[in-house]
Amino acid sequence: MAYSLLRRTGQFRIADTEKVKDMSSSPDQSTTSHIEATSTLRWQRRFLMALTVLAWIVTAGLIFWGIGLIIEPVILLVISALLAYLCYPVVQLFQRIMPRALAIGISLLLVLGVLCFLLYTVLVATVQQFVALIRSLQVVIEDPASASRFQPVIHFLNHSGVSPNYFDGSAQQILAFLMQNTLFNVLPIVSSVLHLFITGIVIFSLTVYFMIDGYRVNGWLRNKTPVKFRGRINLFMNVVEKSLGSFVRGQVLLAFIMSVIVGVGAYFIGVPYIFLLSVIVFVFEFVPVIGAYISGAIGILFALSVGWQTALIYGIFVTLMQGVLDGQILAPRIIGNSVGLHSIIAIVALLIGTRLFGLFGALFSAPVAGIIQVFVLAFWATWREQHPDQFPEEHKSKASESKPSLDEHEQTVVKT
Repeated sequence: MAYSLLRRTGQFRIADTEKVKDMSSSPDQSTTSHIEATSTLRWQRRFLMALTVLAWIVTAGLIFWGIGLIIEPVILLVISALLAYLCYPVVQLFQRIMPRALAIGISLLLVLGVLCFLLYTVLVATVQQFVALIRSLQVVIEDPASASRFQPVIHFLNHSGVSPNYFDGSAQQILAFLMQNTLFNVLPIVSSVLHLFITGIVIFSLTVYFMIDGYRVNGWLRNKTPVKFRGRINLFMNVVEKSLGSFVRGQVLLAFIMSVIVGVGAYFIGVPYIFLLSVIVFVFEFVPVIGAYISGAIGILFALSVGWQTALIYGIFVTLMQGVLDGQILAPRIIGNSVGLHSIIAIVALLIGTRLFGLFGALFSAPVAGIIQVFVLAFWATWREQHPDQFPEEHKSKASESKPSLDEHEQTVVKT
């Protein structure tokens, strides 16, 4: 009996020991399985995040590819909308004394007449001064007496290892290239002029429709859209009106002022082809960051036909005008903070716009980037308000500012 009792006691002890072992080993197994599950979930999240980013990149690429296929009509539509937007103040001015239809007609005729006059004047002056430039280059190359102006340059090239024969051969090649492109490319020039004429008619027709029904579309988008999306639509309309409208009007005024200043300065310095140079300055003023450098380099090339002293004086003048007057004084005051882009963002937007859409992408890269920046900042501010737990420092500072002080609480109690 004692033996059986000891045997049973030993069995109980063995069973208890096995239970203890099971209980001691189960937490380790659960911890290991939990770690493995957490690691698996983490890698699944990373994989899904990478797939999401890749999907967004592919979607953006497809969108840009589709825009590239229809970019020409989109550009015409944008130009027409901009012209209608620029003509709208003139329509409002005439609408005070006459009906709206008559005000639109007179405004369009006035703007069309001014544009045709400017285009005709610019084309005639450009052709005349381009022909004069070719003739002056021919005289400089063929007349040995006129080469005395460039003796310092030729002397520097001789010391650099460039022989006069190489210089003369390059000059003859440049002259032959200019003459060949001027005389034998008449058909492409005529085709380009006809294409420009047809494009002008399309832009004019679209501008008329925008001016007639533009305010109705604007009112419908602001007041007749669903209430859920009305706030976002109004925000988009306000941002476009502020950023794009202010940029275009300010940029046109800035380009006109700089073209007049540079043209007058070049006239007194003695640079030839003043009108052509003013037109170049006006056009390249719309290209951000590098437009001023391109127009300045072209003006220096024009000044070299007179002499290196004139080119040096003009280079100093245009550097001061474009760098100090334009960049530091006129541009901040005229354009103001309508776009408000950082220099790095402006350069990146310029490169992307030029790569995707060419010259028009370079012209409209800054306002489009400004509009995108406004929406990104608005989305960021909304996300921060909806997720205060991600910014505990700001939440604590706001709570401490909103909490009344002890003195204010005592004063409130005394008043009550």
